[in-house]
Amino acid sequence: MKINPNNLRKTVLKMIYEKGSGHIGGSFSIADVVAHLFSRYSLMEEDKFILSKGHAAPILYSVLYELGIISDYDLDSFREINSRLQGHPDKIRLPEVVATTGSLGQGLSISIGHALAMKARSSQGKVFCVIGDGEMQEGQIWESLMLAPKFNLNNLCCIVDHNKSQNDGLVKDILPLDPLDDKIRAFGWNVIRASGHDEDQIKRALRNFENEILLPTFIIFDTSKGMGVSFMQTPEWHAKVPNEEEYMRALRELS
Repeated sequence: MKINPNNLRKTVLKMIYEKGSGHIGGSFSIADVVAHLFSRYSLMEEDKFILSKGHAAPILYSVLYELGIISDYDLDSFREINSRLQGHPDKIRLPEVVATTGSLGQGLSISIGHALAMKARSSQGKVFCVIGDGEMQEGQIWESLMLAPKFNLNNLCCIVDHNKSQNDGLVKDILPLDPLDDKIRAFGWNVIRASGHDEDQIKRALRNFENEILLPTFIIFDTSKGMGVSFMQTPEWHAKVPNEEEYMRALRELS
């Protein structure tokens, strides 16, 4: 099934507008990559998808909705008490989710555990972990980056949504990551850099991962926060909720 990333963005927009809460910017920035991953891989079967930047849960819920796994009723209950669709993914309430995430920094550690388990049972499955560049300021991420190459986890692909901004501003102003490529490569990873909004580049980056026979792969997808809507591509849209005029304008742009 080929998933349209702008359909995902429209569902995210509707959920957040109607509930008056949620994270648009980081959901929109990773939409193209998420759409491609769920179109290409068996992420509800043999392969696994872990959204470490759990505040971007709306993009995960929108793809599960597109696949027919969750309903309109579920979407309408987003962020309500006891809803299956919490503000961050909750695998107890929503078993289709691989990991409960949102306490930033933990998803890559969980992903390593799944990748090791796959190796132990000779599974051909792959593990995809999406982290944020602001999230990379967490120390646990760097512990995980040191660990994965030790076990030759070529079935593990860590994807950073490199949209260059976080809740409080620009990543470079809060805690710079550059030279990110060189740092990750020094830890022993196969490092790829590509546009996270260009389908051909996304395909090539993932083929590179598939062809790697020894190392874990780290893909830096350069993205724009709020991608898809012109006026949302600024740090302030990390967790801002649109008013009615902004909502209608955004829908027109996404259509």
